[in-house]
Amino acid sequence: METVNILCEKKNQIMLNDLFEDFRILLQDSDATEEKEKVKNSFKKMADNTAYLVLGEEGAGKTSLLNALFQEMTSFSDEFSGEICEYRWGEQELTTSPVDGVQKKFVTMENMRGISIVDTKGINRFTEESRKKVKEQIERSSAVFVVFAAEHIRSPKLWDVLEGCPQKRMIFFLTKCDLLSEKDLHSNVEKLKNYMEESGIFAPLFPISHYKETTRGDIVAIDEARAYIRDNVVGKNPMLNRQMENVAEMKRIIVQLKESFALRKQQYVSDFEILQKINCSLDTYMLNHKRFLDTFIGKVAAEINKDIDNYEREIISKLDPYKIKERFQKREDFEDYLNLVNENYKTMMSDSINRKTIEAIKSCLHGLESVFKEATGYFNKRENILVLNDKFYGTLSTSRRKMSDESREMVVSTGELYRTLNGASETLFMQIWNERKKYDASIRTHKTLSGVGGGIAGGATGAGLGLAGLHAAGLLTGSGAVAAGSGAVAAGSGAVAAGSSAVAAGSGAVAAAGTTVVAGAGAFVVAGLVVIGMIAGAALFRYISKSFFDPKTADKMEANTRKCIEQFKNEVDHTRIEMIEQVTRQIITIFENELANVDNCFAEFRMSVNIDEKKIPLLERRMQEAEDLLMKIESI
Repeated sequence: METVNILCEKKNQIMLNDLFEDFRILLQDSDATEEKEKVKNSFKKMADNTAYLVLGEEGAGKTSLLNALFQEMTSFSDEFSGEICEYRWGEQELTTSPVDGVQKKFVTMENMRGISIVDTKGINRFTEESRKKVKEQIERSSAVFVVFAAEHIRSPKLWDVLEGCPQKRMIFFLTKCDLLSEKDLHSNVEKLKNYMEESGIFAPLFPISHYKETTRGDIVAIDEARAYIRDNVVGKNPMLNRQMENVAEMKRIIVQLKESFALRKQQYVSDFEILQKINCSLDTYMLNHKRFLDTFIGKVAAEINKDIDNYEREIISKLDPYKIKERFQKREDFEDYLNLVNENYKTMMSDSINRKTIEAIKSCLHGLESVFKEATGYFNKRENILVLNDKFYGTLSTSRRKMSDESREMVVSTGELYRTLNGASETLFMQIWNERKKYDASIRTHKTLSGVGGGIAGGATGAGLGLAGLHAAGLLTGSGAVAAGSGAVAAGSGAVAAGSSAVAAGSGAVAAAGTTVVAGAGAFVVAGLVVIGMIAGAALFRYISKSFFDPKTADKMEANTRKCIEQFKNEVDHTRIEMIEQVTRQIITIFENELANVDNCFAEFRMSVNIDEKKIPLLERRMQEAEDLLMKIESI
């Protein structure tokens, strides 16, 4: 007869273990605390050993029976130190010293994983304390194998232990049956059945030979006993039977998890479409902006060249030694005059360039206002596909909605600020522009120190936007005023806003009383747009004035005049190049900073979409893995 594996196939145990491990991975980034705990408990339940205990008197053949029944598990020996010896799996072969009469032997056979097989000494030699230990072992065992030698079925101490124990699945064995005649064996079998009935024990009884081939019909082959234990005691898949409730629950959860995965993907697709539209609007604006900026810089360079040409002609026209002597009594007076002309031209050029720069900024802000208006429409129509009470991704859903709402509020307020700046007078424009720079600097510092968290969705957590802060500072008044409530987001403690116009309405606000903006000539230099330095240096003017008022050089006045004019032209030409480069850099920086601020308005939303873009392939694999798990469960 073919040998029957008394325990479940190892592959079933491995399959079940893999099933729960795959399920654990699917849940690892979800909020499903309860489901995670169930997986943990399932693993723990799988780790619990299924114990089998053998009892009998000394010499009854208990160890030999274990070797016959569990031959694919390990090799059993009756040479152990304690009254009880427990065999179980371990990383390495190890035998412990007896503790309270119980000794443990760890074996490395993989089939022993999850199994505990307990051998005992002859119960007729047990002390009272040892019998208590045996009863504890019976209580934790899944099945008890009771062994009698065929010629000796009366064992008072064994029956005392069996009768005093709670009802357990028991299997009785009569060993060494081939040593008795058929008549004596039949008699002892009947007597043993009567003893079992009197003790209230109802269990199968297997008369077996001394593990030799036999043709006697009254003796059961060991493989037949193994098959019975396999099918009726251990079960065809005991590990699965113990886990059926968990497996059924897993199936139900996976169906829900697939729905959550699908919602996450839908939300990503929806947000990705919004981001694509926003990026398209920004890309179109950037393309037009680059052309505009290149043209504007060219016009500013031409303006500088024109003003410097006028400046150069005016200064040279004054370098007439005879008129200078008539008009100025002292060298210092002439030097002061040259510096005054120089300063006036610097102020005039600064005012002119800054006015043109302001108009250029307003033109760009008008274009940005349209971009933000479109973006506001996209956000207003954004679907919140994720379900807030989703047990798997409820937290993600909440943070994504919060991030989207705050991004929308930021976009609305920034667009409103651009509209206000675009329609403001030059003076009001510079007041708002200058205050806003302070707010932005304050916010960047705050953001650097505190950091902004929020997982995948992230987002600024509570923000006060620029218009509310500027209105509170008294800068948006009269025709340029915008209601403080329009688009303002309530500021929380430690609130941070990531947008270009974002200003903490509470701690970040700057009081109007503490702000001074100089009006009139040179005001825009103070405000900090384009700053122009001196056209000609003070040292050159000292040299020129000295040359005209030095008595020692009077006879060489015409030559000195030509030399001074030449030096002045050289310095002006050099300054012209540097000034155009400097102003160009400043203008580019102004516009680049503004565009960086614009990008920050969408930073949190863009980050969340980009993160999801990387996770979607993983998410799709997870969805397929969930489907595969369902198929595995169905196959079970």
